[in-house]
Amino acid sequence: MKILHTISGMGTKCGGTTSCTYELAKGLYKQNINISILTYAPDANDHIIGDDVFIRTVPRPGHFVSNPYKRLLKAFDYQLVHANGLWEYTELITARIARKTRKPYVISPHGMLYPQALAISKFKKQLFLKLFLMKDLNKAAAIHATCMEEMQHLRNLGVKSPIAVIPNPIVYEYKPIISQANTRKQIGFIGRFHPIKNIDNLIDAFKKVNHPRHSLILIGSGPPDYENFLKEKAAGSNILFPGFLDKKAKENIFNSLSYVVLPSHSENFGMAVTEALLHGIPVIASKGTPWEDLNTHKCGWWIDNDVDTLAETIQKAIETPERSRIAMGKRGQVLVRKNYSVEVVAKKMIRLYEWILNGGEKPEFVY
Repeated sequence: MKILHTISGMGTKCGGTTSCTYELAKGLYKQNINISILTYAPDANDHIIGDDVFIRTVPRPGHFVSNPYKRLLKAFDYQLVHANGLWEYTELITARIARKTRKPYVISPHGMLYPQALAISKFKKQLFLKLFLMKDLNKAAAIHATCMEEMQHLRNLGVKSPIAVIPNPIVYEYKPIISQANTRKQIGFIGRFHPIKNIDNLIDAFKKVNHPRHSLILIGSGPPDYENFLKEKAAGSNILFPGFLDKKAKENIFNSLSYVVLPSHSENFGMAVTEALLHGIPVIASKGTPWEDLNTHKCGWWIDNDVDTLAETIQKAIETPERSRIAMGKRGQVLVRKNYSVEVVAKKMIRLYEWILNGGEKPEFVY
């Protein structure tokens, strides 16, 4: 089986879409799938997420269209092509060439068609949808959604193609849970700084808890104006801004966290949640995220994201006995291993590809 993935960037600073695509590709490669990724080369201040043989790059263009990307895409030998992300030339030309050559294609929107995402640059996106994207979506062999909520948003938008609901993958490896015998708790947020992440409410909630022994660590970066706004709001409290962290530094800081909070207004998955659960760290996530599993599997809290509810839940987490916190962490690790590991997700994706290429019984996760 020869599969080609396309994406606009595979740099370390490109965000969650890049890391999800990379981990899935590695999982497919380990399952003996002939996998390739075609992408743009990273900016001068960044580098490719991995040195794997299956990643091919062309120089990033100075404008929307890239003839080198188009030429290399045409030259690839593949049975199925899988486009990651939207609003980029890479997705547009992938779908167009696939249709022209009568090859099946899959699109992973990665949350970019949520109503909250569509509200940003609304006019441009509505025009792009009308002129190009709806055709790409409705002529796809399948659309990949990471959760049932994302599937519903796609249906509401008018997407008629089959939709496969497959979560984003995470590399599962055993992580010992570090007992924190002292009474000092460190609560972390991990992700890009953007208003949709609701970090300002998290800051207000933490300040409302108002306990000098505990700290909130906001890990990530964003536009300078927004970062400065958050830092001004956090002034005078025990809230830290370590900035963007590489993989090793983030691993070290995970070992110091008691809880992770994801209070987003909207989130199609939230890789920070699976990363935290992998480390045995219970998570507080908002109902703007698809993480009801936290309540179902008793490894965290799935809550409303208003200031009062966030503050009450953070207080409850701080007061949770250490033995109970560790038990929650162990349940979270089991959840990740069974449902979200690269091996599990890659096997589901292979079943999707096989169904598209060979027919047969439709997988139970395709709607």
